Amino acid sequence: MKTVPIKLKQLKDVENELSIILACERKPKYDLSIFQILEFIAEAIETSIQSAGNKSSAGALKRFVGKYKLAKLLSKGAYTRASQINGFPTKMETGDDKSAETRLKTALTAFKLHSGPFGAHPVYGDLDKKQWEKVHSILASFLFGYIKLEGDEKIRFIKEKEAKREKFANEKRDTKKHQHQHQHHPNPKEKENKEGGGQHHHHNQNKKWKNKKRHYKGNKNNGGGNK
Repeated sequence: MKTVPIKLKQLKDVENELSIILACERKPKYDLSIFQILEFIAEAIETSIQSAGNKSSAGALKRFVGKYKLAKLLSKGAYTRASQINGFPTKMETGDDKSAETRLKTALTAFKLHSGPFGAHPVYGDLDKKQWEKVHSILASFLFGYIKLEGDEKIRFIKEKEAKREKFANEKRDTKKHQHQHQHHPNPKEKENKEGGGQHHHHNQNKKWKNKKRHYKGNKNNGGGNK
């Protein structure tokens, strides 16, 4: 059982947390079913895409209040109670958990592929994709907290190790790519210095030759030999 509330910042985090939930023994902590939790998150994501043509028709005051509430939510990064969530279920309903899993996975993929436009939030008003992603992630954080997991510590540990390994591999690849580009496309200043050095060397060689030539002429005309 998790002792610290999870905080998901983007939909990639939601996907990772969902994969952990589905890999564990699980049961609801409170008066919501697993089916309801997954369905509610999926529906919220779908609505943000499907209501794309519906812009907020709220008055200036309501829009101001909505933006204030949004700023407060994003600043805190979490809901503190269910009453803050529009349309939150008031009683338990059961259904097919498997279909709810599939629906949520499909909604997450659809959101990632959708570039816009997006619909208005019933409380926060018109949101762009980045704002919607944060709102969905905060909602998922809150609702996933309603699920009690068994054995999730081990899975989290393994996933954390995999993430670190992937990060290290990516950094190593990026370093090699940077070095390769640097070798084939040297810094313009370095190139200029290199070329400038070559020209300077060539100039010095010419100067030496001219000095030798002048010195030779001087010996020929002014030397102490027979005339």
